[in-house]
Amino acid sequence: MHLPPARGFSTFRVIYCSEVTAITYHNISQAGTYNRTVIVDPSTGICGHERVDYPSTGPLAPLFGEVSMHLRGPMTISQLAVYQLPAEVHTLRKRNTVPFYNSRRALKPQETTKMTHSTIPDWLSFFNKRTYNTTASCTPTTVTSTVTVTTDCSTASITEPVQNTTYVGPPLPCLPTPASTPSANSSSHSPNCTCENLPPIAESSDGQPFIIATPAPVLDASLVSKRDDAADWSRVAYYTSTAPAQATGISFLANLGDPQKSGTFDYAFGNSLSYVTPNGDTVASESLPFNGKIDTSEHEIIVFSDKECDADCPYWRPNATSHYGWSGSSKAFFIEFQMDHHNNTNTDQGLISDAPAYWFLNADIPRILQYGSDRNDIPCSCWSTGCGEFDAFEVLGTGEERAKSTLHRQGNLEGGDSNYFVRPIGQTMKFAVVWRYPDITVMVLDDGYVFGENLTDSQVQSLVAYDANSWVHSLFAIGN
Repeated sequence: MHLPPARGFSTFRVIYCSEVTAITYHNISQAGTYNRTVIVDPSTGICGHERVDYPSTGPLAPLFGEVSMHLRGPMTISQLAVYQLPAEVHTLRKRNTVPFYNSRRALKPQETTKMTHSTIPDWLSFFNKRTYNTTASCTPTTVTSTVTVTTDCSTASITEPVQNTTYVGPPLPCLPTPASTPSANSSSHSPNCTCENLPPIAESSDGQPFIIATPAPVLDASLVSKRDDAADWSRVAYYTSTAPAQATGISFLANLGDPQKSGTFDYAFGNSLSYVTPNGDTVASESLPFNGKIDTSEHEIIVFSDKECDADCPYWRPNATSHYGWSGSSKAFFIEFQMDHHNNTNTDQGLISDAPAYWFLNADIPRILQYGSDRNDIPCSCWSTGCGEFDAFEVLGTGEERAKSTLHRQGNLEGGDSNYFVRPIGQTMKFAVVWRYPDITVMVLDDGYVFGENLTDSQVQSLVAYDANSWVHSLFAIGN
């Protein structure tokens, strides 16, 4: 099924090989480039972007920075748990917790600074003072990339990348860049673009220009090499649907924004993120307990941490309900879920009703615009230029009982293993998605597996260990 390509729906040719219980995506970390959104203007329907050149590690690398968790029905969720290494959760632990049953938003609304430049609307917020100029007349060079798709089920489970294919996504233009020396956390200007400097995009009362963005939360790239592999992985978020539903460190949202309740709506970009009622299909004015059931594929729930965005959060759509995701090269997501069939009752106007999925996005995507484009046919979100999506357990056709996994990262190495998981019908399945540098492993867990408060690293290593002689654990090489 294809709504706007994925953001939850895969675009690769579907080939099913063998049933497995685990898939490891090996060596997922390579340097690359994407466009990060730094302006969303609902009055014109146009977005502005900043080019990000990222290394193979650190918070700018796709899916090593913050991710959001996405659930599409029909699905019943019994438990969710999120684990991180202590060294990589410091950015969240420094922040105040927003209660799960909060009566009002715990943070003040975003501050608004009035712009003096006539073309910049006065609703843009959280401006970070830097010397930035706009750029134009760019001629980007070709970016080489590799797209990998398993096409022969008789081949070995390790799939070699096809070399030297050409990037087929939209061009990456020169975009606002610092006139001063950039910091270690700022994105760099492309040396391959020839750009003509234009006047500053905006000025404050003291004449200083602004960049319409805030830096990503700092996550030292050296954590990858310096982490304590003997440290326990801490459970930083947990949800159970057992009555009464309980959640710690977690919030449930959806693309249902209503300025009268939570989030926002405009005719340029549609509904933003908002809180939802317990059944997940109606906007709510506050964070409410989720009842654990999503009836149909027309409905999606987006799971974030319970920490609302503040001045340290990357840019998000103005007036949207925005929360922090989960960052780091070592993080694990455990779920207990069931995906029973949903019979189409002709109320979905021809859309797919029975294609459930469980996936992850770079958290900037839902915080800005998960579906849709601006009026220049340049996607507003960073998805199309490769900021990252990982489909962990995705049913691709209505009524299908096989689920695939795929890494999307346009302009960089990407692909999907053609082995599949069996959809859990009539009973729950426990399932884990583990980032452990440099791999992502997805696996079915034993029915008796307990989502405890801590995991030792040895337990994590045991979970993700690959046995070359195994018939049920597939290894898919994204990079060499």
